[in-house]
Amino acid sequence: MEKTNQIKLNLQYISMQVPYWMGYSVLGTFTSVFLLSRGFTNGQIGLILSLANVLAAILQPFLASFADRMVRIHLSQLTAGMAILLIVFSSILLVVPKVLLVVAFIYVLLYACLVLLQPMTIAIGTFFISRGYGLNFGVARGLGSLAFAAATAVTGVLIERFSSTIILYLLIGIFLFFTIMTLMIDTRRHAGKYSASLASKHLQATQEEPIGLFAFSKQYKRFMFLLVGVSLLFVFHTIINSYMFQIVQPLGGTEVNVGSSLSIAALCELPTMFFFSWLLRRFRIHSLLRIAAFFFSVKAVLILFASNIFLINAAQSLQMVGFALHTMASVYYTNQIIPQKDLVKGQTLMATANTFGGIVGSFVGGQMLSFLSVSAMLLIGTVISIAGTLIVWMSVEKTNGSIVQ
Repeated sequence: MEKTNQIKLNLQYISMQVPYWMGYSVLGTFTSVFLLSRGFTNGQIGLILSLANVLAAILQPFLASFADRMVRIHLSQLTAGMAILLIVFSSILLVVPKVLLVVAFIYVLLYACLVLLQPMTIAIGTFFISRGYGLNFGVARGLGSLAFAAATAVTGVLIERFSSTIILYLLIGIFLFFTIMTLMIDTRRHAGKYSASLASKHLQATQEEPIGLFAFSKQYKRFMFLLVGVSLLFVFHTIINSYMFQIVQPLGGTEVNVGSSLSIAALCELPTMFFFSWLLRRFRIHSLLRIAAFFFSVKAVLILFASNIFLINAAQSLQMVGFALHTMASVYYTNQIIPQKDLVKGQTLMATANTFGGIVGSFVGGQMLSFLSVSAMLLIGTVISIAGTLIVWMSVEKTNGSIVQ
C-alpha cells in the first residue's frame, strides 16, 4: 500500500510539472515572436518583460510569506488559483482590441502569473520532500523539461503554419489541465494524507512559527548573498531564452531554429534531472551548485563566439551541467539550509533571484538590441554571467555530505 501511495504521489506531481513547463515553453520562448507580430519593437518587448518580472519579484516574497502562514487555503489551491488567473488573461488577449498599451498591460499580468507559478510548483514538491515522503523531484522536473522541448518544437511549427495567436489557445488548454491536476494534490498541513512528517525532527520544525522577511534576510545573510550571484547568472540565461530569435537571425536562423535550439537545451536537461538522485549520493550539494555556476559562464562564452547555428546548438547542450544542475541543486540546497517552517519562503526567494535576473536580462537585452547590437548584448551578458559565477562560488555554504535518497 505504501509503495502504491508513493507511485500515486509521484504521478500526481508529474501531472502538474509537465503542463507547467509546456506552458512555460509556449509563453516564455515565443514572447518576442508574439509581441513582434502585434507591432511592438525590441525595446518595448524588453520593457514589457522587465515590468512583468518586476511585478512578479515584488509579489513573490509576500506570496511566500502568505503561503508559509496560511491555514484555510492549501498550497495546491493557491497554485491553482494563480493558474486560473493566467487562463483569464490569455482569454482577454484573444478578444481585446490590438491597442499596444492595452495588450502590453494584459501581457505583463499574464507573464507575471507564469513567473509566480514556478516557485509554487517547487514548494509543492518540497512540501513532500521535507516531510520525508518518496517524491522524486528530479524525474518530475526532467519530464517537465521533456515536455518543454516537445512543446517548443511543436509551437514553432504551429506559429509558422497558422499565426502567433495560436500561443493563446495553447496556454488556455495547457493551464486548464494544470489547474485540474494541481487541485487533486493533497497539501493540507493538518489532517491531510501527507500532513504528518515521517521524521520526528521535521515534525518538531513544523510546530515552530515562520519568521518575517526582514528577520529571514538578517538570519540568513550568506544565503541572501548567494541569491545575488544566482540573479547575475540568470541575466544571460534570460537574454538567451527571450531573444534567441534575434540571436539566430544574423546567422540565418528562423522561428523553427529558435524552437529547435531551445528544444536541444531542454532535452539536454533530462539526464541531469533523471539521475540527480545518483549525483546526490556521490557529491556534496554545495559542490554541485558551484559546478552549475561555472558552466553557466562557459555556455555564455561559447554563444558569444558562435558563428553559426550549429555552434549555438552545441552551446545549448551545456544546459545539462549548467541550468539543469542548478535547478535541481538549488532546490535541495535550500531544503538543507533553510528550516521547514520557512521553506516556502526560502524556495520562493531562490526563484525570486531568477526573476531579478530576468528583469535585468529582459530590459537590458531589449535596450541593447535597440541601441547597440546583438554582439554587444552577448558580450555584456557574458561579463555579468562570469561575475555571478564568482559570487556563487564565494557564498555557497559547505554542507556536511551527500544526501542519500
